[in-house]
Amino acid sequence: MRTIHGHCVCETLEEVLAPDGCAVLVVDVQNDAMRPDGKLAQAHNNVSAMIEVLPRCAAFVRWAREFRVEVIHVQTLTLAEGRSDSPSWLRAKGTIVNETGFFLEGTWGAEICEEVAPVPGEPVVVKHRSSAFVGTNMDLLLRARDVRTVIVIGEQTPGCIEATYRHAAYYDYYNVLAEDCVAAFDQAQHEASLLIQRRRHDVTTSDRILSIWAGARG
Repeated sequence: MRTIHGHCVCETLEEVLAPDGCAVLVVDVQNDAMRPDGKLAQAHNNVSAMIEVLPRCAAFVRWAREFRVEVIHVQTLTLAEGRSDSPSWLRAKGTIVNETGFFLEGTWGAEICEEVAPVPGEPVVVKHRSSAFVGTNMDLLLRARDVRTVIVIGEQTPGCIEATYRHAAYYDYYNVLAEDCVAAFDQAQHEASLLIQRRRHDVTTSDRILSIWAGARG
């Protein structure tokens, strides 16, 4: 730690990732995005990277629980008859993924994948836009749990992942991106997003995060 203007500031990743102050945000790991029979695959989006990353996300969540790290699930929901969608948002959704009705409330496609399903005590934050901080109680939940660092995993790297990851910093949380636990339909956009984030925030592997937690827990 070092002191800047009276504030104690983390200098190392080990300090940032002290497990008692961490929470894992599991972003949009839902059937419509992660399954070959989900709506986004049916709309001709390439979900191969999501299928590949799902077991890694599931393993990371299991280890986070073992290390007594908070896990918070983020679930995007689209309300029936477009009640959660503005014209501009409908245009954005259609342009990005050729589909506007994915994650429809009450459907199988909107459900969180069983591999990472919440266990008792783990909250689910419902959102209607890319960032898990927009129009939600995410900040309240994190502060109530004395969280100072968020670790972001899930999908889409240049979309909901990046939006949530950046927004966490704007709410004054340390943020860490587990680069092998995020994925996107377009690999070039995935890599471009990681390139930008590596220059601005902490990006590392799930193995390194787990190693730091293991060392801290002894």
